[in-house]
Amino acid sequence: MVYVGERSSLNICAFCDFSRLGRCYSFIVSSQFLQILPYVLIAAGAGVLGGILPLIWAPRVHARSIIQHFAAGVVIAAVASDLIPEVETIGRPAGVLGGFAAGGVFMIALKWAVLKFEKKERARHKTPVGLSAAAAVDTLVDGALISAGFSTGPQLGSLLAIALAIELFFLTLSVGSEFHKSKSKAWQGIAVTTGIAMLLLVGAFVSFLLFRDLSKPALAIVLSFGAAALIYLIAEELLVEAIEAEESLFSTAALFAGFLVLLALKLLTHNS
Repeated sequence: MVYVGERSSLNICAFCDFSRLGRCYSFIVSSQFLQILPYVLIAAGAGVLGGILPLIWAPRVHARSIIQHFAAGVVIAAVASDLIPEVETIGRPAGVLGGFAAGGVFMIALKWAVLKFEKKERARHKTPVGLSAAAAVDTLVDGALISAGFSTGPQLGSLLAIALAIELFFLTLSVGSEFHKSKSKAWQGIAVTTGIAMLLLVGAFVSFLLFRDLSKPALAIVLSFGAAALIYLIAEELLVEAIEAEESLFSTAALFAGFLVLLALKLLTHNS
């Protein structure tokens, strides 16, 4: 027979046990994200720097072409040498193909929306809101991809963080340059590009909460979606403007240099 006082104490003990479990779980989750956080902060810092740079130095067409080619080479290396092989290893064909197709459709729809918005924007001579919105969505996807990459292992996550840091630097540099061209106030360009860079943290944290308990086949779908987004970025953002600019041997060399740098980094970290 259990008296009321004893039953109360048992309930309190049970509550305390659940409370301790909740605190322990929160601590484990926070400690796991803290392992990812330095990489995300460095990448976000690169984005902040890219947004500030146009106030000090406005890169000309040739300089931007070299930066774009280098960033494209780095992202191609990340996709070809790490992301796709990992997806092939942990995923199933239907999930991988479905994730990639969904990512492609999403990015095409995003481009359609941005182009439609930019036509109205040009007529009104306003600030580059369409480009900023597209960069913001790209950055959210990048943050989610970094976090998903770390879920498969530190090597893929760290290499994705490095590649996407360079890509984010270029994105915010482009957005900041457009604000500078539109004669906007300096604080507007910095505020927008800093906000875009901080979305990398948001994407990484939300992705960490949503995907940390996913099975490997499900995680492969997420990574396939991200791979499609990165291929869109290479084809439609990094190289389009660079190809439209006057080509030079330096730009072409920068493409291979970017690929070589990330590939060498992967090989060195893998063998160490």
